[in-house]
Amino acid sequence: MIAVARGRHVIFGTGPVGAALAHVLEQSGRTVISIPVNEYGSDPIGTTVLRDDPTDFEFARRVCEGAEVIYSCLNGPPKEWKFLFPPVIDNIIKVAEATGARLVHWDLAHMYGPTRDPITEATRNLARTGPARVLIDIADEIINATWSGKIDGVIGRSADVFGPGAINPAFGSSFGGNVFWPALEDSQITVVGDIDSPRSLAFIDDVVHGLTMLGEAYDSTGHVWHLPSTPPLSPGEMAAMVVSEAHSTAEIGSSPRHIRGCALLQLKIVREDISELQHELHTLDRPFVLNHSNFTMAYGEQVTDHATAIRKTLGWFVAHPRYTGEPLVERVAARLPRAAATSRFARRFGVGAIGLAKTAF
Repeated sequence: MIAVARGRHVIFGTGPVGAALAHVLEQSGRTVISIPVNEYGSDPIGTTVLRDDPTDFEFARRVCEGAEVIYSCLNGPPKEWKFLFPPVIDNIIKVAEATGARLVHWDLAHMYGPTRDPITEATRNLARTGPARVLIDIADEIINATWSGKIDGVIGRSADVFGPGAINPAFGSSFGGNVFWPALEDSQITVVGDIDSPRSLAFIDDVVHGLTMLGEAYDSTGHVWHLPSTPPLSPGEMAAMVVSEAHSTAEIGSSPRHIRGCALLQLKIVREDISELQHELHTLDRPFVLNHSNFTMAYGEQVTDHATAIRKTLGWFVAHPRYTGEPLVERVAARLPRAAATSRFARRFGVGAIGLAKTAF
């Protein structure tokens, strides 16, 4: 049964997914209130934004009073998830219980362990890294609170996202700025992981559509749903489509298939996001395909074709060029320890680091 919710909707999080969700809900006639949970986001245009402590129960309860749906769309650097996410989620659950609002939580499919098989909602959560464990614990907390009768909660889980604003892992994307900006700059594109293995990628508009469906479909309660996305492509194929659409001369390469040792050290120096990607390396060095057939059978499938999604994303990156004012060599040297920056080792080591750095900024 689908119950269309046209009243008050509150969104915790103003990153790319939260902002896009606010826009779609506002355009459909809902009253939308967005609550930033950290500095990793921007105010959605056309919606009410209320700033205060998102972990403060009284503030959150007042904002959510009378709401039909509360959405949790958190983002931030993965290394900070264990500090940023749990207090906010704890408070949102308490507010959902107090107000009776439905809770729709968006998360990423980083909790699944290494596998080469298509991943379903029944696949075991075997990832062991700290950020992945945070996602697992939050999902368990929401589902347990739902099945115990405290709240009406549901989880929409997506693959890594790409789209307007999704520039790096802090915004749920391992494929964003390190592909779209170099393509527009006619520079080297370096894909982290296996460039040839198929990988599910979720366009932000499709993630938002799936979340709004879960906000309306009350028979989805108490479950995790994989949100639909277009058929998987290899990173090499996807990057080639970006290069073609941008009419770019950028060359496409990949990092070592198994990133370790000196190569990882080099990448850490010139790519700040590499450390943030370590928690999902098991999803990047092999096929990583999310099966979303459960959602499709229950609620249908509406996804954006790759070409249209890439075109929309490129439009955003054209309007938001990255800052490259500081010379490349100085940016790399600044990240080296002081002693190493002047050493013979640094000069030898820098040959590989500088080459990788061309795609880092």
